[in-house]
Amino acid sequence: MPWFPPFVRPLLFNFFILGLLPLFSPVFSETLYLKKQFGDNEHTVEEWGKMDCSLNEFDLTALGLERSCEEWPDLAPIYCDGKIIEAVNYWGERMLFLRDSKHFVDRPLKKEAKKVVEQFKAMFNVTEWKKFVVSDMSPAQVDQLSKFVRENFGMADESPIPQPGALLPHVPEDWVETKPFETIKDGKLRKWAKQLNKMWKEMSRKMPKEMNGKGNQQNSLIYVSNPFMVPGGRFREFRYWDAYLIARGLIASGMTASVKNMCKNFAEMVNRFGFVPAGGRIYYNKRSQPPFLTLMVYDYFGATGDIKFLKEILPVLEKELDFWRTKRSIEVDVKGRKKTFYQYRADTNLPRPEAFCQDVNLVKNISDPKEKAKVWRDIASTSESGWNFSSRWIKKDETDKENPWKLTNLMTTKIVPVDLNALICGNLEMLAHLYLQIDDKTKSSEYHRKFQLFLEDFQSLFYKKEHGIWYDYNLESGGLNEMFYGSAAMPLFARCYHTVDVDTAERMFRRMEQFDKDNKMLSHPFGVPASAVNSAQQWDFPNVWPPLQHMLIDGLRRSFNSRMEDKAKELAQKWVSANFKLYQNSQSCGKKMWEKLTADGGTPGSGGEYSVQIGFGWTVGAMLDLLVTYGTELTAKGVAEMKCDNKIMEAEPLEFPNELTEYRSELLTEAQKKVDEINKSQKDWTAVVYEPFALMTDEEFKQLLGADLEVTNGPYNRQQLQWKGNFEVEKDYKDLPKEFDARQKWPECADIISNVPDQGRCGSCWAVQAAATLTDRICIARLKKGQKTDSKDPRAYVSAQYTLEATPESKGCKNGTNPRFAWNYYRNMTVSGTNYEMYDGCKPYTIGPIAERKWWYFINPFGSLTDDASWKTREPNCNNKCKERYLKRQFPDGQRPWEPFIHEASIMPAVTDPVAWISWNGKWGEKRINGQSLELEMMREIMANGSIQAGFEVFDDFKTTFKNDRNQIYSHSPNSKSMGRGHALKIIGWGQLYWLAVNSWGKSWGHNGMMKIRRGINEGGIESLSVHFGAVNCGIRRLRRLLPQQFCPWLRFQCLFNKMCSSK
Repeated sequence: MPWFPPFVRPLLFNFFILGLLPLFSPVFSETLYLKKQFGDNEHTVEEWGKMDCSLNEFDLTALGLERSCEEWPDLAPIYCDGKIIEAVNYWGERMLFLRDSKHFVDRPLKKEAKKVVEQFKAMFNVTEWKKFVVSDMSPAQVDQLSKFVRENFGMADESPIPQPGALLPHVPEDWVETKPFETIKDGKLRKWAKQLNKMWKEMSRKMPKEMNGKGNQQNSLIYVSNPFMVPGGRFREFRYWDAYLIARGLIASGMTASVKNMCKNFAEMVNRFGFVPAGGRIYYNKRSQPPFLTLMVYDYFGATGDIKFLKEILPVLEKELDFWRTKRSIEVDVKGRKKTFYQYRADTNLPRPEAFCQDVNLVKNISDPKEKAKVWRDIASTSESGWNFSSRWIKKDETDKENPWKLTNLMTTKIVPVDLNALICGNLEMLAHLYLQIDDKTKSSEYHRKFQLFLEDFQSLFYKKEHGIWYDYNLESGGLNEMFYGSAAMPLFARCYHTVDVDTAERMFRRMEQFDKDNKMLSHPFGVPASAVNSAQQWDFPNVWPPLQHMLIDGLRRSFNSRMEDKAKELAQKWVSANFKLYQNSQSCGKKMWEKLTADGGTPGSGGEYSVQIGFGWTVGAMLDLLVTYGTELTAKGVAEMKCDNKIMEAEPLEFPNELTEYRSELLTEAQKKVDEINKSQKDWTAVVYEPFALMTDEEFKQLLGADLEVTNGPYNRQQLQWKGNFEVEKDYKDLPKEFDARQKWPECADIISNVPDQGRCGSCWAVQAAATLTDRICIARLKKGQKTDSKDPRAYVSAQYTLEATPESKGCKNGTNPRFAWNYYRNMTVSGTNYEMYDGCKPYTIGPIAERKWWYFINPFGSLTDDASWKTREPNCNNKCKERYLKRQFPDGQRPWEPFIHEASIMPAVTDPVAWISWNGKWGEKRINGQSLELEMMREIMANGSIQAGFEVFDDFKTTFKNDRNQIYSHSPNSKSMGRGHALKIIGWGQLYWLAVNSWGKSWGHNGMMKIRRGINEGGIESLSVHFGAVNCGIRRLRRLLPQQFCPWLRFQCLFNKMCSSK
């Protein structure tokens, strides 16, 4: 292994040889789960395993429903709308080797489709499809179904093991390393462009010729003759809209032959289906995407002058345009006359196969089959738009304050979209130009006339003259939807406006600035968001999407208005810098490009029905196009290159051989049996298999439990505690409310209090929750003094990484320690900050997410969980100063402080305050006796000063998660056994029967990372074990010595530091 540094090789050996198989997962995309949710974000599509995918007896093949895969009758029951896809989705949670619906329909078959269907029928005695009810399958049949999938399906992703029906990696013949980028003036950006250029080799695929066999197809791919680019992540096939920006990037890279291949593939699609499907899978064949093929050919011809190819493909471009005219057109009354416009209106009203479970789950409360079909058509039509999903297509429910943007209220087929019509308008003009290039003046004049007529109709319907901008038209209301969406830039980009009026672009830009007063559309630091609506859908605020951003920049650049050309350059600089920074500073230095990013944070985007993807084709294409277009003007100023602390392996095998898949399946089957036993033994909560824990041994799971079980006067002794059923203490609740939530009492700190940390596969809960608790209490204490804390400032958070490294008693990720040591350290020392999901700050957390499903693992400073020597070989860095590279990323040159940001811990309640106690036998105010409940004191303290940290004894039923339901209240089940370890939580409130707690296992666990644990019965000793919060009394003398006077004005927390600077 010469490409790995020496210290990595022993870890690799441990991972591959010494029994870490339970950590492996058989299915992977190049997706990093860095979800940054919009608050609670409960109205996004639910996570896999928490959905009802049952169709009951609703028959998807019934007469009147428009099926997706009629051209492939043998494959349809497997990949599109039959009982096999239904059964796999319905029982997917139980079988537990499926990532999501798309993962299944992307898996190739190991034998002919007819034989697979026949085997399914024989295995389950299916004589008539309509009589086979998937939900009635017995546990034994579900086990058979699991075996059926393993025996008959290969891997969805590329495999090191050759398999039939799989795509092949391909190195494009026209790839060159450096030549196209020599015009990029800035050295850092030129180097980056070369790195991005190498990604084309990772994205390029081709199909084996044998996959073109007629009548014997063994996968869901649509065969094409030429190589192509895949976007990346879960998108393992070519995608239509993505291909346009990929083509722009390829042209910038000098790879015009690759662009020609993509155009030829799309021409094959048009000749076969009449249009270009949304992607290269059979389940996309009833929906297209925005028609960019003409623009691809236009740009290709502009780069090459290839007249021969232009003559060949022009009839195909006309044929595609005819599809939109005959299949997607609608007549709208404009000034008393019927005019033709275009819509997204898919030819199917069934669940999307690639999102089968989500779509079925969405309509579970709709009883009318016609209404189900209506919702499904609107979902498929929205998917055809490429904007799946956005408030743009949803009728807002004004009566529902919590979730006004329901996907069941989609009305895509009632919208006439401005961007689609502008794009078709641009198609007409480009066809006129292209026919002129081959000297066909008749055709050129015909299309020029069509363009001029449609342009007038377009302006009449979509343009709001008073606003100077274009909007979507709503057929239901008979008017324009006067809200900002990034689609408003399409007329500029497609040149569907009177270009002689050079002020058109400026009027639109001024309107965006007016939106900006309320919604900051233009002043976000990392780009223009897709909309101003925070709906928790991915095509809304705060996400910045490459095609929308590129479209706006390109439209302004070509507006013939010098002021707008300057604005285009400014936007290009901002967006290129945002992507460059994210690429350089990605956690663990992954050096990846992301599908989308956020306008305010510059972090990977979020929301919607799947995790943010990496790869990523259209982002790479857009960046290369802009870097070459503005090569002499863009700079990397203010974006520091990050040197990696954590090394990761570049090669990521995406799936495993079947024997490992079976091994994993056995572990998950055992976990399901355990869950069934738990649920039979009690009714207070419903256990659900949590895959990351199910794949761990008990010993590995114990290493996550890092809170020592220790009472005041010595080690923890269960006999000292009074347990469930015997816990009798007189209580007086008269001064306390029945329910309390710190987020509601201090809403200005709600974002900080709600933050769910992820300790990773590390026994650091003691440090993670101590840091989170102190962070909350600092925010609340500052608020009491009239000082607000910005939740987006990385310095506002006490650093868990720093706590983990610098606390003298810390054992790193091994075994944990008592949380009191963290609080003791806070009391006497200084501490820097950074939140988990932030890359910037003083000391970011370096350990990968606990639910990370890669077969390699982030190598954190404490080594792997099974490497006993790793903690000794790499000592932690206990420097309480910010590292120089962190400061460079936070502050511009000339404004960089020399000292760390130090949390103002001394503004916490003084040790003499009545409520200022902590469960440590020392100077901070001891307030409890072994075995005595601290319940009332805990409640009063939370209500007075905010969150507290508490530890409890963990039982083996906690090696699961809960049904995603607010009513779940945990207490250990009767037959559960103690694991002999403790775990730390952050308690932020209570209800009548429970403590409201934030866990440190990420948002995929529990109820979005939170839980309710039984109150008043001393569950697991939670009311008498390690209960901590800060009566922290910083050593002012020490701080004053650390902090030079001249830097006091820089520090944001003036209360503490002004006092220090003035009292030498």
